[in-house]
Amino acid sequence: MVVLVFETDGSLLLSFDLTMPRHYDNPEGNPELGDESARDLEILSNHISRWWGDVPEVFHEISSEYVHLDLHVVPARPEQPYHIVITTGMSDRPMSGNNSDSYYCELLLALPPDWPIDLKNLKEERFWWPFRHLKQAARFPHIFKTCLWYGHTIANEDPPQTFHETAPYCGGILSIPMLCPEEAQKIHVREGKEVFFFSFLPLFEAELRFAWKNGSNALFDKLDKIELTELIRMNRKSTV
Repeated sequence: MVVLVFETDGSLLLSFDLTMPRHYDNPEGNPELGDESARDLEILSNHISRWWGDVPEVFHEISSEYVHLDLHVVPARPEQPYHIVITTGMSDRPMSGNNSDSYYCELLLALPPDWPIDLKNLKEERFWWPFRHLKQAARFPHIFKTCLWYGHTIANEDPPQTFHETAPYCGGILSIPMLCPEEAQKIHVREGKEVFFFSFLPLFEAELRFAWKNGSNALFDKLDKIELTELIRMNRKSTV
């Protein structure tokens, strides 16, 4: 699987091959886990519980490379009628920007309340693909010692392929979470470390190509018109 990542102006940032573990196109990151792994897990877990709700189950990785990624799943409830899936571990290591500054973030998405979130059903790819691609995006910047940030687009293969035969999407874009208070969008962990939370919005191929040609802001204008949030809509139509 080849993944393409594009800057907000539509220029190609990076491509990488996910077909084989630890066999990528020129990886630069350290695949071994460092002492920083899970150092801030309690702080992030408390932040998630405070702003999104209690997490009865965390999907822990059995084997990890580059960073240890867990998925925190907040089940739907009457006052929040959708499931929330949030990564932790992406922010264990800093991302490298265009200067000497360090950047930290975690990713999230929301699923309809009838989406299965039990491990038995998640063995089926038609239910697991949102979780899979969220984790792939979260690990990417540490494999290549680069930055994945607001407005970056990610394509699934080249040319883009749908995530699953039941899913019309073939890529995504990072955006600002809308289904939470503004205070939830970042947390101050310690001096020199603020962790930002970005939503992963699945995109159609036409939307991806529009963003590559016209820039992410032009696509956001179209997504705003349909009031798109981090809640995945399986039956929505392309805005392009």
